[in-house]
Amino acid sequence: MSLSNLFQDSSRVLTFTIANSHFGVDVNNILAFSDECDQIQTVEDNNTGFLGYLDYRDVLVNVYDSAAILNRRRNRDEQNELVSSIDTYKQAHIDWVAALEHAITSGEEFTLPRDPRMCAFGKWYYAFETQNQDLKALLDKIEKPHQEIHALADTLLELCSNGETARAQRILSIEKGTTLRKLLRILESAQDLLLRNIHPVLLHLTQDGSTPWYSIVLDEVDDIIDYRLSDLDTSATTALKQEPINGYLRQKNGDRYMMLCVNKLYNQVNKITPEETCNS
Repeated sequence: MSLSNLFQDSSRVLTFTIANSHFGVDVNNILAFSDECDQIQTVEDNNTGFLGYLDYRDVLVNVYDSAAILNRRRNRDEQNELVSSIDTYKQAHIDWVAALEHAITSGEEFTLPRDPRMCAFGKWYYAFETQNQDLKALLDKIEKPHQEIHALADTLLELCSNGETARAQRILSIEKGTTLRKLLRILESAQDLLLRNIHPVLLHLTQDGSTPWYSIVLDEVDDIIDYRLSDLDTSATTALKQEPINGYLRQKNGDRYMMLCVNKLYNQVNKITPEETCNS
């Protein structure tokens, strides 16, 4: 997608987020963005953030991972980790119900957490926060079936202690096909949503508005917003020395973005680029 139409306005910025840190790039330093990450000619060792090269407009440009060069954790790594954790949470509740069923049929003690806040998923669930409203809406639907599953232990084991084991077994069989299935289905939907949100974007940067310079990979793009120079706070001298930024862009709604300086960033990434491939 070309951003040439945005160059007419020198006071616009493209925003993106990495690990809850908000950044901005002035659109005058952006040639375009694309989703052609599969076209990157990768290198074997990209631990430093240098990913490889891309033939862009007949120019071989260096490509860098934005999270690595900005010393943040990649959003997609966190999302993939969460997808994996949800697999663990799903299996844990399948096993929990199986353990309850065994306790009902065998008369053995049931030792797994009955409090929905005390299982591994519950501890994560009640501490987890997200700005993704779609994910939040899905997770809000989980609390009720999750509580109902854990409440089964007291209810059904009391039936067993009163000699109503067969009834407890019938109820558990129904709950496995309804409440447990609903819980698992919502968790699977959350996984699907997280996986759909993983779509890295290439941001092609320029010094003069027309010549490709270098490119960075973003996990996602947030928005393009207007700003005024008076909105840029350059007083945070310590942060300016530690980060490749020109200052903090403060919006009236309270949002704050670190305004990247593409020249500072280039000087930084140039140090991690193999000498034989550095371009200027």
